[in-house]
Amino acid sequence: MLGVSVAGYLHLKEGLPCQDACKYLIHKDNYGLIAVADGLGSAFLSHIGAQKAVEKAIETAIKLLEVNNTSLADIPIKMIEFSRYALIEIAEQEGLNLSNLATTLITVAFDKRGIHSAQVGDGAVVVQINGQLKILTCSLNFEYVNEVMPITTEDYLDGLIFESINNPVDFVSVFTDGCQRAALKKTEIGYEPFEGFFRPVFDFATKINHIEQANKELEEFLMSKKMSEYFEDDKTLVIGVI
Repeated sequence: MLGVSVAGYLHLKEGLPCQDACKYLIHKDNYGLIAVADGLGSAFLSHIGAQKAVEKAIETAIKLLEVNNTSLADIPIKMIEFSRYALIEIAEQEGLNLSNLATTLITVAFDKRGIHSAQVGDGAVVVQINGQLKILTCSLNFEYVNEVMPITTEDYLDGLIFESINNPVDFVSVFTDGCQRAALKKTEIGYEPFEGFFRPVFDFATKINHIEQANKELEEFLMSKKMSEYFEDDKTLVIGVI
């Protein structure tokens, strides 16, 4: 897997920190875990909320994988739940309003048999299965198309999206809204993955020799003029070859 979060043009111009965060790993060569967060621009500590959320999400997934009777499909929702608890704890310890740490969160767990994704807020998960691109989760196709619901709101579960594919998947990509305009295209029936974006991205992921160099190239791509033309916000893109 590879993936990076980069500050958008507007944040760089204004000297603001990147409010996106991501964390991912392959656990014991069997399970892939991904967490991607997008801190809300209106929350002044959202960059901390996003970072703490992805760290807790992966930590939670690893612990759950050590429990023999834990279903892989249950893990993404638990990752979100425990990330929220972690932010509540930070807010209480620091005397903050929880809303100061407001962030979205997308969590993914997969193995050779299938993939499971949970999401609160914007961004999306796209997979390739049997050569076909498919949106697994995406807030644009659901009720909350015109609003962003962070995991810090009391009714965050009302905005939770969960989907599973219980078949082998070739690739997975998780990204924040900074990439959505380049990665998704609108059709008469909703949104669908843009092949002109994903085919080169997935092809690039299969040819990696050095992960650090690949992440550097991915970072350059996300900060390129072409990508900035689509959206000036922070951008996160994580890619997994399954």
